Amino acid sequence: MKTAMVISPHADDAAAFCGATLAKLASQGWDITLVRVTDDQKDSIGLSVEETIKVNTEQMHEAAKIMGIKTIIELGFETDMLADVPLGKLRERFVYLFRKHKPYAVFTFDPFGLYEGNQDHTRAAQAVEEAFWVSCFDKHYPEHFADPAGERGTGGLEPFSVCERWYYARQLPEINHREGVTEVMDRKITSLCAHREMMRNTINQTRLQLKTYGKRLSMLDEAIDGDMSALLVMVMMNDGKSMAVKAGWDGETRMAEAFRKSRFGDMEEMFEMLGEPL
Repeated sequence: MKTAMVISPHADDAAAFCGATLAKLASQGWDITLVRVTDDQKDSIGLSVEETIKVNTEQMHEAAKIMGIKTIIELGFETDMLADVPLGKLRERFVYLFRKHKPYAVFTFDPFGLYEGNQDHTRAAQAVEEAFWVSCFDKHYPEHFADPAGERGTGGLEPFSVCERWYYARQLPEINHREGVTEVMDRKITSLCAHREMMRNTINQTRLQLKTYGKRLSMLDEAIDGDMSALLVMVMMNDGKSMAVKAGWDGETRMAEAFRKSRFGDMEEMFEMLGEPL
């Protein structure tokens, strides 16, 4: 059984950026772990911090279940504050998780994504990128390798390297893989709808900007106060069809999610040709 880990700075990032692909892999028998980096304590409209954390966490579990994700790990950093967290502190947590859970593939934001204004996305991506190679070293975070019974021991782990890196972004610097997700797009949309409070807050941001512009859109008002599925279906379906067209597929019948997928880079062909089974 192959294993995947999605490192999601916020609860809804996994569903929004790669939810269909995760659902597809889960349906194929992959064991998927979701790492939620922040607590999303501010991502709501009109709720207290405590209520916001509770609601967003409950809705994240619902969304994860729809995608077929079995395990959720909470790192608990304060949302919208990762820019103030030392990069090494984030990196150590990701190195530890790679060594402990040994994922074959990791999904995360592209550290070189274009025009990304959310520093939670950027900082988490930068820390993951470093963790990919630091996790292989036997001199980084030696406490991970200590005897579990020792004073600083954390489980007797060992160096480990993730095989596949699936990068997503608002705008990728390069797209080299489009995953066909037509048959599971409904699960992506349903899982995103499960993040109701976070989606309400996202929609409200656009509504406020339109207000400053002197406009309103009744569809946004209706989505915030009632059923938002029609809006999310329109947005996600259009995006999925657009990705399919860019792949040279029929956009009327097929949908896709886009990634910058990395494995061995320029060494891929050599390893395919000369690599021997373990």
